[in-house]
Amino acid sequence: MAFYAFRTQLWPSSPEYTEENVPSQANKVFIVTGGNAGVGLELVKILYLKGARVYMASRSETKALDAIKEIQALPAATPGEVKYLHLDLADLATVKSAAEQFGRQESKLHVLWNNAGISPVPVGGKTAQGHELSIGTTCLGPSLFTKLLLPQLRQAAATSPKASVRVVFTSSRLVDSNAPQGGLVLSKCSEPSKDPIRVYAASKAGAWFLGSIFAQKLKSDGIMSVTQNPGNLRGNMWEDVNKALVWALSPLLHPPKFGAYTGLWAGLSQDVMMEDTGRYVIPWGRWHPKLRQDILDSMKSRSQGGTGLAEEFWKWCDDQTRVYLSD
Repeated sequence: MAFYAFRTQLWPSSPEYTEENVPSQANKVFIVTGGNAGVGLELVKILYLKGARVYMASRSETKALDAIKEIQALPAATPGEVKYLHLDLADLATVKSAAEQFGRQESKLHVLWNNAGISPVPVGGKTAQGHELSIGTTCLGPSLFTKLLLPQLRQAAATSPKASVRVVFTSSRLVDSNAPQGGLVLSKCSEPSKDPIRVYAASKAGAWFLGSIFAQKLKSDGIMSVTQNPGNLRGNMWEDVNKALVWALSPLLHPPKFGAYTGLWAGLSQDVMMEDTGRYVIPWGRWHPKLRQDILDSMKSRSQGGTGLAEEFWKWCDDQTRVYLSD
């Protein structure tokens, strides 16, 4: 089964849940981080064409505005609206200001896609606050952003159908193959990267941990949290990777729009029920068939027979970001 889980993420069947399955999203408010390129851009396009108001949260205003022009040029029977939200997940100060800017404009948030990510980073890469760059961008930034947006998520959940208000975290297939025992080593989360691929995989396991803990903490509010592996996709994440390796991997890479279908299913599919909160989505909108037992043990508390590592990581993230949660 473990081999099947690995293989089915590399060679998934054709997408079954696409824009054709999505009803009108008029009067819905969404945020897509990293929405100006790749998977995020394709997802924003679909949501816009379905009539939603979408906040494109990304670092570069120039690139975001160019992407918005591209989206607005699409033929649409009932177009929505796309707004730029400045967000740099490697700088917690901008994470806080992005949430504040959103809060000044909206009282509700129906789905938050924590989609943005980075490629494996060179040794020594750090965030603005001095954290290891992969952990900071993949875990600390999204964790803080989600917490700061809880008022809008709760307000949406109070008046929305059950299981329709969701947070989607983004992981990677590499968690299955490259994450260390248990998913990550907490004592190494503050250390500079020495093995970029392993640290990248650990950061993606951390994102999964966060998705799991948020699921536990927000279920009583009617808010779902799931984690996704969008798929092996073409795009700018390969720009700094050895060209020969990219060429060798090219038969396994799919169009970014397919990755958007994964996120679309995770965020909008009515087949995703409240009892599914905390689960892991694989391409192009399915549940992971066989999760690594050591990582599952990490997401259980000691009283449940697990190691409690996910909860410890949650607390570590909270310690690193707490100052930005105060007024």
